[in-house]
Amino acid sequence: MAQSSGANHRGLMILLFFTFFMVMGFEMIMPLIIGYYVNTMGFSATAVAFALATRQFSQQGLAMVGGTLADRVDVRTLISIGVLLRSIGFVTLAFAKDFPLLLVSMILTGLGGVLFETPYQTAIATLTTERNRSRYYSLNNTITGIASTVGPLLGTLFLYLDFRAVCFGAAFCFMITFIISRFAMPPVVRVAPSYSVRSSLRAIGKDRPFLMLTLLMIIFWLAASQINLSFPLRIQELSGSADSVGMMFAVYAAVTTVLQYPLVSFMLRKYSPRQIVVIGIFIIAVALLLLSFINTTHMFLAVVVLFTLGFLLARPNQQTMAVAMANPQAMGMYLGVNSLGFALGSGFGAIIGGVFFDLATKTGLSMIPWFLFCAIAMVSMFGFILCKKLGQSPQLPEISTT
Repeated sequence: MAQSSGANHRGLMILLFFTFFMVMGFEMIMPLIIGYYVNTMGFSATAVAFALATRQFSQQGLAMVGGTLADRVDVRTLISIGVLLRSIGFVTLAFAKDFPLLLVSMILTGLGGVLFETPYQTAIATLTTERNRSRYYSLNNTITGIASTVGPLLGTLFLYLDFRAVCFGAAFCFMITFIISRFAMPPVVRVAPSYSVRSSLRAIGKDRPFLMLTLLMIIFWLAASQINLSFPLRIQELSGSADSVGMMFAVYAAVTTVLQYPLVSFMLRKYSPRQIVVIGIFIIAVALLLLSFINTTHMFLAVVVLFTLGFLLARPNQQTMAVAMANPQAMGMYLGVNSLGFALGSGFGAIIGGVFFDLATKTGLSMIPWFLFCAIAMVSMFGFILCKKLGQSPQLPEISTT
């Protein structure tokens, strides 16, 4: 990738604006969909959940396609097409009064994500260096935290007007990202020959350290994804009010916004990314264990703060490790494969979380899910401890271009 340092800096700053509007637009609409279609439109929860799952599969299940394209096509072009497609998906959602059109809108938003998500990550990987990558990811996650706080508030305000207003607002945010990516972001173009997809998949299949990282990411997300499933269920159970869920995510977003960048920057002066991941997962495991003994809302929120601190340490440094271990010839493909860790871990984590939460409710043994999730997190932590080569730049063979 040929870029001047000045263009790199400009591109990274532009990507922060891109992140803000992209996340704000997504968070403005997505949390409201199931409530609107179930409570207002009279759809079954199963039908809406299926549509949402289709969006997730369309995006995460095809991540390698986006990665392959990112290694062959101008990343700026892919990102701009992807965000435009997602904007069209949200406009379609504004007119979706039946299930088929709802499904079409979710597929459009998912396919848009295929075109911009991995190319967007590839752009960050290309424009950063090993020295500034972890700090940039932490800064990027801070912007994500701010946008995740603002988005739902705007969505709620627009909902007082009409659900269509929410859809158009979200679509407008992605149109802003289209303008940013099309006219402000510098091009990120490959100067090396395109690789053979079959050859790159064969190389990834033989890259045991990278596959181990992806496996450990799957295990990590089985536990970490509970912040979006078991945590909301438990705090609502403790408080007896759905408002407590919003309070929990407000605490999560506030801690992320304030501490993400300074915390990671401080830790990087003392430890390697792999060591910070181990510390972060250990904190997460402790938080999950403590939830076995929590019986008040305030104590629960205190543990959410602890969990968030662990997540702030683990997540950006996992991203840094994945980039460092990827073959530069096929960066997009490698990141696409690594994203499967999130897709599989979060997907199965939701299933496991739901099953064990129902089991705890039926048996009265509320500690069962938290013991399980703590154990899963510890397995991931010991994996990162034992695999000392994780995060190191390997001497990788050339990937065939034919």
